[in-house]
Amino acid sequence: MNTLNIPTLRTANVNTDSILVVGFDKIAYGVLTKYKNGSRRYRLKQMESPFKAYYWLKNLALDGFPEDFPRAIICDLQFLQDDNYRLLNQLSNNENLKDLPFIVMSTNGATIDTSFALKKGIDDCFELNNLNWSNLKRRIEFLTRFKSEIANGDTKINEVISYKIPTGKRIFDVVFASACLLVLSPLMILIAILVKLESKGNIFYTSKRAGSGFQVFDFIKFRSMYPDADRRLKELEHLNQYEGNTDDGPSFVKLQNDPRVTKVGRLIRKTSIDELPQLFNVLKGDMSIVGNRPLPLYEAEQLINDEWSQRFIAPAGLTGLWQISKRGKKDMSTQERIQLDIDYANDYSLWMDMKILMRTLPAMIQDEQV
Repeated sequence: MNTLNIPTLRTANVNTDSILVVGFDKIAYGVLTKYKNGSRRYRLKQMESPFKAYYWLKNLALDGFPEDFPRAIICDLQFLQDDNYRLLNQLSNNENLKDLPFIVMSTNGATIDTSFALKKGIDDCFELNNLNWSNLKRRIEFLTRFKSEIANGDTKINEVISYKIPTGKRIFDVVFASACLLVLSPLMILIAILVKLESKGNIFYTSKRAGSGFQVFDFIKFRSMYPDADRRLKELEHLNQYEGNTDDGPSFVKLQNDPRVTKVGRLIRKTSIDELPQLFNVLKGDMSIVGNRPLPLYEAEQLINDEWSQRFIAPAGLTGLWQISKRGKKDMSTQERIQLDIDYANDYSLWMDMKILMRTLPAMIQDEQV
């Protein structure tokens, strides 16, 4: 049993939680503290040396995790790479420290592949220039809770994170996705040209999603919105068709008649052509052809309880029960959507997947603009 149990050391109302910041130069650290202004929940402790950081943490753990033990570590990505991931490896090999949330932050435009980061033991990646402190804070709190439940032997959570796509299903996914990409490549090239001609920005839109076993990956779609879409989400919350489903706000976000969508975007969304690049996610093993939709992290983090976490004991998929049952319907509740996911997780089979695939094509044409 892992001895790290940070949540029991401090209550949720304590406002002095600390974060250890490693490897940031003075300019980057100044930017980080500027983003943090206005939030008294966390205080930052900076260390430039990974050697000092590790032994400081090690000694604090030996002292019984005193009040100044950090809630998480934020490390400069380039610094970590230049140091050959030494700090991360040291933490991973220490029984008392291996479950401390470890977040990397790109301060100079450097990038890291999500699947590689997960294999290394990195819990999440952020870009300093586009940092939203509220999102970072929420992510740290989720990781603390999630890792604590794993360390304390929560059987349901351990069942979720140990899930693997069955071999037969994986073989079908690779063959089917490869065939689709071969046949649909002319259409995908045309859509890429149209997206680029209509508005500035990348052809593809990527976002962090949680799939089977809560595994986080880069989810790929054709860009169907204007480049500033994410920044406008707060002002458009009143359009959310899932509003009012939980005490803390809706678990899902889907906007009706979303004004952020481009003209080309409306066409490819209505016909679900924007989803085609996810065939590459299938080939990589992030997703399956049929399964439960991978969720944005802010949605997945609300479903960690035993009742709802069952939906993650199934593949993340391009299509599934939700798409063929009531996709795009305004009257679908959060509970109903999650229950469809749980039903699939409990009962899926090759025959069930075939039936879902046969019903997917007519369901791809949506009646509502969502």
